[in-house]
Amino acid sequence: MRSRPEHVVLVGAAASGEAGVGRLLATALRRPFLEIGAAPRLPAGSGDGREASGAAELAALRAAAARAEPAVIAAPRSLVEGAAGQDALAEAGAVVHLGSPPEPSGGREGAGTPALAVDVGRRPPSEVVAEIVSALRRRIVLPLRERGYEVVVGPGARALLPEVLPAGARHVALVTQAGVPRDVETGRQTAVVEIGTGERAKSLRTIEELCRAFARAGLRRSDAVVALGGGVVCDTAGFAAACYLRGVALVNVATTLLAQVDAAIGGKTGVNLPEGKNLVGAFWQPSAVLCDTDLLASLPEREWRSGLGEVAKYAFLGAEGLERLPLVDQVARCVELKASVVAADEREAGPRMALNYGHTLAHALEAAGLAGEGPDAPLRHGEAVALGVAFAARLAERLGRIPPERVARHLEVLAAYGLPSELPAGLDAGALVEFMARDKKARGEGLTFVLDGPDGVEPVHGVPAELVVELLERSAASGARRTGP
Repeated sequence: MRSRPEHVVLVGAAASGEAGVGRLLATALRRPFLEIGAAPRLPAGSGDGREASGAAELAALRAAAARAEPAVIAAPRSLVEGAAGQDALAEAGAVVHLGSPPEPSGGREGAGTPALAVDVGRRPPSEVVAEIVSALRRRIVLPLRERGYEVVVGPGARALLPEVLPAGARHVALVTQAGVPRDVETGRQTAVVEIGTGERAKSLRTIEELCRAFARAGLRRSDAVVALGGGVVCDTAGFAAACYLRGVALVNVATTLLAQVDAAIGGKTGVNLPEGKNLVGAFWQPSAVLCDTDLLASLPEREWRSGLGEVAKYAFLGAEGLERLPLVDQVARCVELKASVVAADEREAGPRMALNYGHTLAHALEAAGLAGEGPDAPLRHGEAVALGVAFAARLAERLGRIPPERVARHLEVLAAYGLPSELPAGLDAGALVEFMARDKKARGEGLTFVLDGPDGVEPVHGVPAELVVELLERSAASGARRTGP
């Protein structure tokens, strides 16, 4: 599975004003606007001429849909007269009919996403656009008692940043990294602060540098920090926001798939020590989270795969069939699941540990330098999570918690997302176990893992270290056989 742009295609007669609505919609979503003109329609029975005009429209739609950047495309109503046109529309993305949709003609319009029909009538275009934007986005409320907030998922969500910042904020510190798209506006006096890349940036030294930058920018307790980036930015900027002046408002604008489905949601912030990952941190809930799915279209392949590792784990937390949903709904479903778990256990006293499925091994791999978010990391974080999910399934089977068929289902989901399931050869199993023993979830003797079982995914304490070493070495040997000559 690979990220692709999901365009919005407006379909309607010229009298519906699709071009005017389209331009306004493109502005609202911060997308380019493309208009496909209707080819001259010859009378019925004109033979090849009528077919040629339809072919020209199809070719124009496919060319527009092939663009790498998500766009708003205005298409003529004649495109939905046949199955080929409906298929082309479905491939392009979300279909919006201005007026009543035509009867289907055997195509597969929507490709799993029901087409939206918007009544135009004599309504002002701005009102029509507002309805379309609302339908394209998903809003999930994380209902915490004291610090509940909303997560907005969908195209152009970053445009909402000025609205979700605290009303009294006059200054904003925007924390980001080199290479992160900065097409955002805060509507406030803004100081941009860059941090380094990779897990090395998640350090106490970075926290000090951020807090000093906040002070130089004149941030007060009524102001805000905006984290614009992926998991490293959200974790680090969030912890700095929790520490500075004993806590200032935080808004996460997640720019990667991993951050949108995991790191930006739930209020867990923190940095690493040489002894382990995320050992210093705080629970600090953001005021809002914006997950602009348009930003995912330009992700590098490895960054996309890293996010898929976090997505895949949700298949075992209640999101069976996730991979068949459109991108916006996949992200929203992951957010909904995480929000429900966090609302029940904000500070990870018990049930929230399920969200760490696959992470015990993943964090050990990162602590050992075998995985991380840097460009030179042998494994990205999500790939390490995928390995952790596969390992947890095999461990659960050895402990008699799940049958072999359930292990096979784990491997099937990982394969569907193009993720690894066997450890790399040559790893030091003993060293990994030492890192696992320092895991924050550890209790008492033995190791702690989040494992699948008859009651679902849950933390299991007291797992024998000898068994873990055995299974690690077996997986690494299997991986060596797969990659060997």
